Amino acid sequence: MRRIARSPLRGAFGRLPGIVRHRVLRNLPNELSAFAVYSGPPAVAHAEALLRAVESRAVRLEGRLDAIFIGVPHTTPHLPREAPNPALVAYLALGHALRLWRDAFPLVEGGTVILLNRFTRRFPHPTQQPYRVLFQALSGAREPEDMAEAERVASTDARAITAYRNGRACHPLLPFAEWAACQPALGRLGHVLVAGCRDSLAARRLGLVPTHGIGAALDMARGRASGEPRVGVLLSPPYFPLRVSE
Repeated sequence: MRRIARSPLRGAFGRLPGIVRHRVLRNLPNELSAFAVYSGPPAVAHAEALLRAVESRAVRLEGRLDAIFIGVPHTTPHLPREAPNPALVAYLALGHALRLWRDAFPLVEGGTVILLNRFTRRFPHPTQQPYRVLFQALSGAREPEDMAEAERVASTDARAITAYRNGRACHPLLPFAEWAACQPALGRLGHVLVAGCRDSLAARRLGLVPTHGIGAALDMARGRASGEPRVGVLLSPPYFPLRVSE
């Protein structure tokens, strides 16, 4: 990015279509390396630092919400920056944003989550290829044992493990771990709506409800609440912790 910013051709680069700019950025040579390694047993100071960080960044919420909007960006939280696939979108909202709470879950039992994302089914090659295995497992899974078997098969995929060790793709078990992280929130919620969903089949495969836009999703949330719902908004990362006062 610095090379492009300093280039005399940066004006012409800015006029290119977005897909062309993205391809040029991906083809630029770059190098990723570790600059520090931390090791050792955890100490009390680590837990204390974590608690103080939560206290300093947390927002107090008086009572639980009936619905919450969660915005998920159009880029992955890790390198390389790419468009997130639907399973990764669900993890960022349900497995990450809705796990940053203290004292009580921020939504009432059976509450509604509204995801703000286009939800397009893309699996950039080769970095997000293991997520295809998760989608195939979800399409054929009828019992929890089916998902466990698919996870076992993924853990023995020599080609996927080699791609991970060479830095070309994520670990083949990462999609299954992220999907498992979504289950506590899914067990407490009534519906998860995807506002502006572009791929309804992908949403339904994950057990989510596609909607045309924000207005339609909000109308559905109002219909599920008794009276005018209390609605919260988490626009984009970094998501902040919520301290819920009953």
